[in-house]
Amino acid sequence: MNEYKTYTNCTVYDFNVEYGGIGDCLKFFMILLDRCIENKERIYWKINNTLLEKYLKLKYEDMYITNDEIPALKHYNIVKPFGLYYISEHPFTVQVSELFYFTNDILTNSIKLFPQIQELSEYYTIHVRLGDKYLETDKAFVACPNDTRVLNEDKMFKFIEENSDKMLLLCCDNNQYKQKIAQMYKNVIITNCNIGHTSLTNTTEEQVLDSITEFYLLAKSNKIYSGSRSGFSLVASKFYGTEFIQ
Repeated sequence: MNEYKTYTNCTVYDFNVEYGGIGDCLKFFMILLDRCIENKERIYWKINNTLLEKYLKLKYEDMYITNDEIPALKHYNIVKPFGLYYISEHPFTVQVSELFYFTNDILTNSIKLFPQIQELSEYYTIHVRLGDKYLETDKAFVACPNDTRVLNEDKMFKFIEENSDKMLLLCCDNNQYKQKIAQMYKNVIITNCNIGHTSLTNTTEEQVLDSITEFYLLAKSNKIYSGSRSGFSLVASKFYGTEFIQ
């Protein structure tokens, strides 16, 4: 950042609603950040006034740019995330929390959804992504209605039973499934949140707030156990450097 304003070439990150979820949004920005550091380029976040931008903010105001300000840049390249989806692995050479922070609305909401966070010295999280097929929303708004993820329930149940002495916070993209697991095990607790996917245009502000809050709760936990493949929990682990176990 000391050299940031001396760079001539610029990359403008353009991420809008329907471009992906929270994990995708942060992951692709961090990928471009690494490239810009290596190539000595400025990186900008194009302001699209999304709800995600309202609750998850950059620490460096200089990195924000409006659509009207872009033409004033001498040498720039606008990058949307679609050309980056082929990248399956990313080392995250910079911790996400060095660039981003959660607003007070998220911190306040985390206490509302998970009051125990004020008393616990440690807690562990399980994240289960069933896939867009199981989102409890109007399917007309779902871009990938057949998206499913592999989940080994037997393995997950065994893990929960072997850790009966630990409080396990379960986060999931399907409320019915989350309720079912919580009824099966006393050591599994869940938040009373309004589940929604931040990439869908019919997702409400309350759902976006709750989704980012669960992302925050995952990030702040001592360990994240991921039951199925998901960028949501993986990138949450990269925020503060939380141990991630697939």
